[in-house]
Amino acid sequence: MKIDSSDIAGTLAKSLLSHENRECFYVICLDSKSRLISSVLISLGSVNETHVYTRNIAEAALKCNAVSIILAHNHPGGTLTPSAEDVITTANVVKAMDMIDVIVADHIIVCGNDYISMKDAGIM
Repeated sequence: MKIDSSDIAGTLAKSLLSHENRECFYVICLDSKSRLISSVLISLGSVNETHVYTRNIAEAALKCNAVSIILAHNHPGGTLTPSAEDVITTANVVKAMDMIDVIVADHIIVCGNDYISMKDAGIM
C-alpha cells in the first residue's frame, strides 16, 4: 500500500484508531517509495492521554528500516484540535528523527470517524 497523501494516511489512521476508547499512538513506517512497511503501536494510554517516548519511535523506525514515518494518535471523546502537547511532541520527534535520517511525513490525529493532518493544517 502506497501512502503518499494525507487522505490515504488519514484513512489508514482511522482504521487503526477510530474504534479505540483509550488514547493510542502509532508509528506508520514507510519505505523509500512511501509504501507501508508496518504500523507499530507505540503507546496505549488512558481515556485522555498517553505517554510517548521519542526513543520508542526511533526504535520502531530503525527496526523497520523506515525512510519516513507518519505519526498517528487518537483523541477519544475529544476534539480534532491538536493539543499543545501534541505540537511539542511532534516538533521533538521531527528533530530526533532528523538526526537519524528518518523523515516525519505527517502526524494524523483521529477523533471518531474524522481526522486532521498536522502537516496539511500547517502545524508541522
